[in-house]
Amino acid sequence: MEQKNKFEADFLNKSLDYVDVRETMSYFGLKNKYCLGKIFNQWISKIEEFDDNENLLISSFDFGNQMKIGRLKFDHFPIPKEYFYFILNKKKDIVLASGENKIGNYTRIKHLVGHTDDIICLCVVGDDYLLSGSKDATIKYWKISTLECIRTFVGHRGFVCSLMLLSTATKFVSGSDDETLKLWILETGECLKTFIGHKNFINDIQETRNGEIVSFDVNGMLKFWNIETGCCMLSLSSEANDIWSCFRILQSGKLVTGSRAGKIQIWSSEQIFFVYHENTLQTKKGCIILLINRLEPMPQETD
Repeated sequence: MEQKNKFEADFLNKSLDYVDVRETMSYFGLKNKYCLGKIFNQWISKIEEFDDNENLLISSFDFGNQMKIGRLKFDHFPIPKEYFYFILNKKKDIVLASGENKIGNYTRIKHLVGHTDDIICLCVVGDDYLLSGSKDATIKYWKISTLECIRTFVGHRGFVCSLMLLSTATKFVSGSDDETLKLWILETGECLKTFIGHKNFINDIQETRNGEIVSFDVNGMLKFWNIETGCCMLSLSSEANDIWSCFRILQSGKLVTGSRAGKIQIWSSEQIFFVYHENTLQTKKGCIILLINRLEPMPQETD
């Protein structure tokens, strides 16, 4: 009876003769590539690992803000409408950022004011600090509890599109539409290195378990960098008929990619079985709302 509730994923992609697909699977040591189907009707903008059970939080922001959550099957995640970006903090609370002055019925809102143009990306640093990247080509380091801007990082010549804190927690990497990555010292503001090689803006960065930097640009190109030398060790691209739009390397070593067509693929070293009736994940009742705005906050409303 139990066998009737499970079946081997019938979305297994058999066409693995595409050169960069083979190289991707070889590099990560993965044997199987599964397509979980079309999660959104438009391009997937961000994937985060929500918990230790490999539940994923997936967003599509480009044509109407939406978010879904799940492992192999995905349910809608209720969110305010007036936001443009999300991140997870160390406790796996969801931090939503918005340019609006009011967000639904949520009350835990903080204003961090300082950028001269729109915020594009965020990065949590510990429990009380945050990095923000902006269209004004700067990065700001904030202390959330005091709403204080501690430091501004200047060096990019275009929008700052992505940020990633390294595992050492003393350095971070930024990506820009000037097609470069930069390695910074958090406490001094010094730029240690610039990585050159992408041919479009960089919208995601991760660090592998081996300490390599993985960057991803809007053309669907992944690049693996040696952080010491600044050299690109490997470049991998997505299939031309379904260009990747984002990626996530899970703690287990699995690779998850999202595409412009709204599809999710899982690259795994193990065989995956789908459950017909996967239990719906109980989402957290509340989340932290961090409101970041380049304008002065509106006065508190009074009765």
